[in-house]
Amino acid sequence: MSITAEFAEIFAEFTQISISSKQLIACMDLTLLDEQADVAALLKLKEKAETAQVAAVCVYPQHLSIFSPLKPIELATVINFPTGTENLAKSLEQILAAKEFGATEIDYVLPYSNYLSGQHGQALEACQAVWHLCHSEQLTLKVIIETGAFADLEILYNLSLELIDIGCDFLKTSTGKISQGASLPAAFTILKAIQYKQKPVGLKVSGGIKTPTQAQEYAQLAELMLSKPIDKTWFRIGASSLLDALSD
Repeated sequence: MSITAEFAEIFAEFTQISISSKQLIACMDLTLLDEQADVAALLKLKEKAETAQVAAVCVYPQHLSIFSPLKPIELATVINFPTGTENLAKSLEQILAAKEFGATEIDYVLPYSNYLSGQHGQALEACQAVWHLCHSEQLTLKVIIETGAFADLEILYNLSLELIDIGCDFLKTSTGKISQGASLPAAFTILKAIQYKQKPVGLKVSGGIKTPTQAQEYAQLAELMLSKPIDKTWFRIGASSLLDALSD
């Protein structure tokens, strides 16, 4: 059976699971990835995050200093973002700099164009180097796959298996910077790989998740696939406007 057919088969089942707004907020990476964001907008985001007690805030590296310290909320930043084409040495350097500015989590874009063009080894070796650095520096690593660039779910599944073997804390769907963001079939595919490997790897969904219904569907799917309640240690939703919708 194809992955698409498997997903269609379980669709009605996972939508019956009950998920509260409080649970979703606790798993949220409240995100502002706008290079032109001013200090007022960033401070407003910080206030929202602290009031709601989200899981993390995710911003560009140059904005980290405004948020540090943010405990108990995690402070995430993006590296090799959004195209995945940055020099590896530069990415490693930026990760160390981000830690100095208070980052506790790294959302790293897989060199997905390389992977899709057949340069699997190059893409995976870059991820492995990033994982080793993050692991040694006690930074949580979320690998952004950019699932919208993968037309074939079987390729996405095999890549997810490889990334889990290499090492990461989360697999993340999207940058939110290409036309196709997160999708339920892509999330299902990643969860299927996590389920198969039985390793402590989580899922972060991001890219176009704006409504409570959308967020609930991803959370329901995650609970069904991994047979445990959603928790920020293994499930995250990256979003900007979603918090306001959940708080209404």
